[in-house]
Amino acid sequence: MTDEKGRKVILVVDDDKSNLMVAQKLLVDEYHVAVVNSGELALRYLEKRQPELILLDIQMPGWNGFEVMEKLQENADWKKIPVIFLTADRSEATEEACFKVGAVDYIGKPFVPAIMQQRIKRPLELEDYRKNL
Repeated sequence: MTDEKGRKVILVVDDDKSNLMVAQKLLVDEYHVAVVNSGELALRYLEKRQPELILLDIQMPGWNGFEVMEKLQENADWKKIPVIFLTADRSEATEEACFKVGAVDYIGKPFVPAIMQQRIKRPLELEDYRKNL
């Protein structure tokens, strides 16, 4: 899905308002950025729209990122959407867990703008190639 300006849509899911604001500020020039502050709201968003990519925080009240990912994997349409986890936990165990549940990558917090933009750009390009095959 693209917006009226032809920009790809990225859904950012994070319970921390400052992280949502930073992500939006870093990405808004190139992408249409939709933000929600819980896993429950992310699923409601997905019932109406399908973004090209989801940035998903791991540690959230209510459903954590892994629980949201589980719900995404249960839906045939949603499980096709690439997911990048957002986390302050840079341990090997967390990184491994992210990939085991189907994430395409993860981005550490605090966000490093250039790294964030590259980690988002790569799976979007791969998805474009896949669709064009």
